[in-house]
Amino acid sequence: MRPAARPAASSHRARDPRPDGPNRQVSAANDFPPGRPYRVSARQLEDVAASLTDHDRDVLQLVARLRIVSGDQLRRALWWQGPKANAERRCRRALRRLATWRVVERVPGRTVGGARAGSDGFLYCVGSVGGRLLARDGQQPRRLAAPGSRYIAHTLAVAELVVGLGEAERAGRLEVLGVESEPTCWRRFTGPMGARLVLKPDLFVRIGVGSLEDRWLIEMDMASESPATIARKGRSYLAHYRSGSEQSRHGVYPRVLWSVPDARRAEVVTRALSGLPSEAWRLFSVCTHREVVGRLAEEASS
Repeated sequence: MRPAARPAASSHRARDPRPDGPNRQVSAANDFPPGRPYRVSARQLEDVAASLTDHDRDVLQLVARLRIVSGDQLRRALWWQGPKANAERRCRRALRRLATWRVVERVPGRTVGGARAGSDGFLYCVGSVGGRLLARDGQQPRRLAAPGSRYIAHTLAVAELVVGLGEAERAGRLEVLGVESEPTCWRRFTGPMGARLVLKPDLFVRIGVGSLEDRWLIEMDMASESPATIARKGRSYLAHYRSGSEQSRHGVYPRVLWSVPDARRAEVVTRALSGLPSEAWRLFSVCTHREVVGRLAEEASS
């Protein structure tokens, strides 16, 4: 068992995905379009459940955890062994079968990367049958109703970071001890005057550092929020830090990493946070989406 995380750290152990993407421009999911009506009897549900391989269940769990995932991201996360062409073929075949069974569904009318992306550009969410299978195991996946382009872009950016962490771990760049997405990573705490508050980061990540660990709360910024909103979020993190709830439970407070699209946005976010009390800057770090995995690996090695 590891000791507590490192002070002012720069969440079940994440399984290395079984063998079996970058965030691109969205050409056109808040909670999931069910597609055309599709009914299955209890017997048919049992037949599907009995037909699923362990790898199929990994696909369902990953899609449920990240809500919307591209075909490219699924391939890179779960079909990473062997020649790429073979992996792509296995991925296409498996996703087509799972979509036919409604274990997963394509998000209607939504792709990434344009026509040249092919099947890698399809976006997947939990299907109606997949939702029933998860419910049998006590999980309650949310159904999204006509998600918009901004929601899709943000969700795919979060998924891209999760996939990128898995790739970095397989390459030996870092050790991923755990990743929690929304809403599992949310923190409930008591604020000033006894107010019951909820902090809503996009991810909580634990990175192994020898016998210790780094803990990170990730804010995935898509340059769609005003500086005032960024400052307000920063104050929420500071209030959570001051409440001491995280420290009393884990002994340390995570670092808060703001992941932004580009250097210009990094300046905007940095300026928005600069008006907070100086103690906040022990918590915050800002870098671009492309730099996040490298930043986590660099901090773990320092």
